This record gives sequence, C-alpha cells and structure tokens, in this order.
Amino acid sequence: MNRNPYEVLGVAPNATDDAIKDAYRALARQYHPDRYASDDPARAAAEDKMREINDAYDEIVRMRAASGGFNNSPFSGVRACLSRGDYAEAERELDICPPDTRNAEWHFLKSVCLDRRGQTGDAMQELNTACAMDPGNEEYAKSRDIYRERAGGYGAAYRTDTYGAQRSGASSFCNCCTNLIIADCCCECLGGDLIPCM
Repeated sequence: MNRNPYEVLGVAPNATDDAIKDAYRALARQYHPDRYASDDPARAAAEDKMREINDAYDEIVRMRAASGGFNNSPFSGVRACLSRGDYAEAERELDICPPDTRNAEWHFLKSVCLDRRGQTGDAMQELNTACAMDPGNEEYAKSRDIYRERAGGYGAAYRTDTYGAQRSGASSFCNCCTNLIIADCCCECLGGDLIPCM
C-alpha cells in the first residue's frame, strides 16, 4: 500500500479500534461497487477505491494485531480474507488452527466458508455450534435468524446429521440465495451492505 492506511480511512493513527471500524464501514457503504450498475462507468472507480479501503483496513488490523491491539482476535486475518472475498484462503487459515483454539468465532467463520462452497447443512451445523458456544453474540444470532427465516425454518428442510442431505418431500432452498444471505451478514459485519433490502 502506497498511502498511509490511516489517511485512506481518514482517521488519526491514535484512533480507537471502534473509530477505525466506523470509518471503514462508512467508506465501504459509500464506495461499495454494488451501489453502481454493471454498465455504470463509475463502478470501476468504486471498485478501485473499495480495494484501497479494504487494503488500508487490513493493513491497520495487521499492524495493531502485531502489537497486541485491535481486539487481538486470532481470526482477524480470516475476517480480512472474507472481506475481500478470498474464501479459499480464509478456510485454509481456519483449517490449520489447532482443535483447542476452535472457539465460537472459529465455528462462525467456518460456517461462512462452508456455505460459500454450497455445503449448506455443514454450514448451518457450524453456525449452530457458534451460537451454542456464545449464546449472547449478536453477530452469530443474527446470521442464524436470517438463515432460518430465508430457509423457511432450517430444521424443516435439512437434516444436520447427514451433512445437509434433504429429506424426501422437504422443500428445497436455493443455495445461491443462502450464499447471498450469509455473504450479506459478513459484509454488514465488516461495514458493507451486499443486499440493501435485508
């Protein structure tokens, strides 16, 4: 990154983590390419700006995590991968985590990666595990509620004991829609808004 990442986000180097997140979210809402039609010439400029914003935020997260800051989450790198759409790298980072470090956040992020690959049943199992491990977490609960609402009730359509196999006669739920719902949740958690009507 050529520019100072703090300048890109318009915050001071001594800004709080929350101020940095707020600045990132505001810029992401302003410059997200999905706000522009595919044939709009401004879309390319928005994509470039969004890349610069993501890179700046990722750089600040890396710098602060290295010095013990920015919530010191062991999964900040995974979230950075998800924010730029690199689901394969996010899943690789998750898979190398030792089993004893796989907390609620690990299960939540794993659910996002699994859903992206179309493994809806497995994704929902991981999401349920995250909610059970951290029942007060609003991010996980909101994702599960949206997932269930869009699926018309998860339990009615899928059997989690068979890794997402559908029961005969059960109504199916489009994997594309499910992927969009989960992606929208992640995008909103990171300051974007993939689907504004949700």
